[in-house]
Amino acid sequence: MPASPRTSSRRSGRRSLSSTPTTSPASSPRDRGDAGPGRRPGLTERARDLPRNLVALWLGAGIGVFLLYLLVVRTYWGQRLDEHAFVGHDFFSSRAAQADSFLRIVSIGSLLLAIALIAAVAVIRRRPRLALIAAASIGISLVSTEILKLVLLERPPLVPSYIFDNSYPSGHTTVGMSVAVAAMLVVPRRLVLPTAVGAGIFGSAFGVAVVAAGWHRPSDAVGAFLVVLSVGAAGAAVSHLLPDRADLEEAQSRRIGLPRIRVGTTELGLLAMALGGLGIFALAALSYRGIPWTSTSAGFLLSAAAIVVCGLLTTLGLAAAMLAAEDPD
Repeated sequence: MPASPRTSSRRSGRRSLSSTPTTSPASSPRDRGDAGPGRRPGLTERARDLPRNLVALWLGAGIGVFLLYLLVVRTYWGQRLDEHAFVGHDFFSSRAAQADSFLRIVSIGSLLLAIALIAAVAVIRRRPRLALIAAASIGISLVSTEILKLVLLERPPLVPSYIFDNSYPSGHTTVGMSVAVAAMLVVPRRLVLPTAVGAGIFGSAFGVAVVAAGWHRPSDAVGAFLVVLSVGAAGAAVSHLLPDRADLEEAQSRRIGLPRIRVGTTELGLLAMALGGLGIFALAALSYRGIPWTSTSAGFLLSAAAIVVCGLLTTLGLAAAMLAAEDPD
């Protein structure tokens, strides 16, 4: 017996209701935070994907600024070691005038010129946001250093010193290293490592010069490196959070990722062996020149070598984190 139109419509209605998939508002891509087709991820979504290595470097270097301050500036033995190395610069008084002349190139005009050149590189590469981030990293580094040195941190008079006020961290070293790190932020990724080597040497030259000229203690230069490293890592992380259109186009067209940089026990062991060999060579050179290991002049030379090593580790560490963030998988 054929079903009546009312019965068949009721049955078809049940079938249509049960067969039609239902989507609750809570499961929509927008509410889940997923980027649907043709939709760019929002700021909050990109913030969840910040490179962890850059964030860790940012926070770790910031903590390192205060740890170094507590160990060297706030303790008797730290101040004594720092002052011992600082006094040794008198042995090389003939080079003090050269160091002083080198540091005199730092001025408002030269700093603005360096910022303009770095920003121009980013603009030519069609990355205006990166230009602003690089310029801001220099300014934030300088402001942070001055606030730390003049407002937040104090130097207790635990040992006699030729520098009476707090000089930690060094402003001139911050200028040199922050300009070098800003250059690392704007160059293409294939040039990051070569630029990091040059940046480390350039920043280290400022660190050694401020000690040789008698302007700062060795810890002041290393503290400036840590300030710049923290701000530079933050700038690199923000560049991932706010990419330029050219960055997105390059990421879509990329087919081959960068070689992965892994730092394990083997790499750390080789680094320790290299540093140990460098230290032994330095002590042998001092003995050959008839300079006692415990003299203030030897302390200055060893601290200068330590400043160079710390400067290179600063830029190379940042470069490794930046390259790892480019190819996290």
